[in-house]
Amino acid sequence: MREAALPAARARDPARRARRLARGFGALVGATSALVVLGALVRAHGAGLACPDWPLCFGELVPRLDFHVGFEYAHRVLAGSIALAFAGLAVAALRDPGLRARVGALLAAAAALLAVQIVLGGLTVLELLAAWTVTSHLVVGNAFNACLLGVALRLRDAAHGLPAAAPRAPGRARVAVALAAAFLALQVLLGGLVSSTYAGMACPEWPACNGGRWFPALAGSVGLHLAHRYNAYLLVAVLLGAAAATRGVARVGPALRLAAALGVAQAAVGVANVRLGIPVEVTGLHSALSALLVLAVAAAITWGYGSARGDAGADGAS
Repeated sequence: MREAALPAARARDPARRARRLARGFGALVGATSALVVLGALVRAHGAGLACPDWPLCFGELVPRLDFHVGFEYAHRVLAGSIALAFAGLAVAALRDPGLRARVGALLAAAAALLAVQIVLGGLTVLELLAAWTVTSHLVVGNAFNACLLGVALRLRDAAHGLPAAAPRAPGRARVAVALAAAFLALQVLLGGLVSSTYAGMACPEWPACNGGRWFPALAGSVGLHLAHRYNAYLLVAVLLGAAAATRGVARVGPALRLAAALGVAQAAVGVANVRLGIPVEVTGLHSALSALLVLAVAAAITWGYGSARGDAGADGAS
């Protein structure tokens, strides 16, 4: 009898349930990050209109998969799988009153972003890869992934018995996190516009543009490319400053140090991407670093803006 009751007791253990859900949402973060990279590869391969009808492909549920169709269809199937997995995990989390109080608002935000993302996915194809749809799709996808990470981190805290009302980081740390998030959001937006308008080779030489000029005529794709390039420099500077400003702040500091390292790496890969003529492999790496950078800053936001007032402790504090 006692042995039969053991699995049921474990299933009712709140910490165990929170730990399992945290792992599930963590896996979903990984899948969504892969989806962001796959979306970049779809654009890089020019495969975004390989299946122009929606939601099927050439009127078939499982079409004949040549190279371009395979890329787009894999992106579409992975997106649908993520949506279904999110629905199941969200229901499981919301059934627990304690977990609902911790992650209910974030789950609602993620659900709204997912709904918008699904609509944008259809519009991206129906509008023939219009710049605004491609860019919005990228921005909303990253925001959805950031919410998923916030849910996973809060569930992890619940599994470790940490209070739901986490203390806020000091004021300087919150300002640093906000600046990092603002410049990163702008960079993702500019990156989507550069990608969707094929402006990535508007200034192929480096670091200047158009015959060695630092400030060429900024019309059209040249201006867009340079805005993306110079904001990348500013983003790296902001991330390095934020990492320095939050040194010694529990969890926020390490997250921003990781973000700064990823920002430097992404800037270096961005230079290589242009100098090498935007090969697919380097473009995919650039997108992967961008997705990881968004997650690092999202972690800093989650830990920096707690729901209770007070200062977070130094690194290593519980």
